[in-house]
This record gives sequence, C-alpha cells and structure tokens, in this order.
Amino acid sequence: MKRISALLLSLSAVCCLLLSLALTVLLGAAPVHAASGAPEATVPVASGCLAAAPSKQQVAVGQPAHIVITVSCYPAIPSPIVIVDWGDGSLSKYPVCAAACPVPPVELVAAHSYAKAGTYQPLICLSGEGPITPLPECVSVEVIVVPLTPQPLS
Repeated sequence: MKRISALLLSLSAVCCLLLSLALTVLLGAAPVHAASGAPEATVPVASGCLAAAPSKQQVAVGQPAHIVITVSCYPAIPSPIVIVDWGDGSLSKYPVCAAACPVPPVELVAAHSYAKAGTYQPLICLSGEGPITPLPECVSVEVIVVPLTPQPLS
C-alpha cells in the first residue's frame, strides 16, 4: 500500500510539472518582429520585460551596429541571459546576473559588425540557462548594412 501511494504521489508531481510546462509553452510570449520598410521609430521595440533600441539603424560593412537592450524585470527563469541572433549566423550571449541579479532595469549594449551588405533583423531574446526554461521573450530590430563608400585619394 505504501508503494502505491508513493508511486501515485510521484506520478502526480510529474503530471503537474508536465502540465505547467505545457501551459508555459502555450501561453508564452511570441516574438515581436520589426516590419521591414517601416519608418524608423523613435521609441524602442519592447515586450513585457525586454526592450531594444534603436528599432532601425544603418551601418557600413565592417562597422559595428550597437543595440541598447533593457531588461526591466526578470521572468521566473534560472540564470537569465540575453541571447542575440544577429541574422548572419552569429550569436552573442550576455549574462544578466553575475554573482547576484542587479535591481532592474538593467541595460546592456550589444555590438556586432557585419561582413556583407544587406538588411538584417537581429532577434534579441531573454532566456534562461538550464534544462527546463519557459519560452524566451524576444524582440527584433532592423539593421541595414550598406557597402563601404571608398574615399578618393588626395
């Protein structure tokens, strides 16, 4: 009898965990993407706990694009980290908490140089590190990379 009650207790705990994970997946925040060709906004792109500015910028090939990322609250995730997918195959990770989490808002500056001209939409996500984390909260900005203009020799 004790074995059956212990089995039922552990089975119910597993069911609760799976149910909470399923609800997190179903009700998690969807990524917000910047519309290409839209006029440049003066306000940052934002979601619940995450914002990024500027929403649109133009840089030359080889010159760094800078994004100011603001984390205004910490979702219930282990080891919060900001991950930037720059859209050209590069990823950057920025831990939000070192020994302890600072009081929000926390500002991070991400920078990246592109090797090819084009329009990129870096995806900035607030996520956690660990085996079980909810869906990341994400925002996207637009970076237009133009060819370097050669300067005439004097």
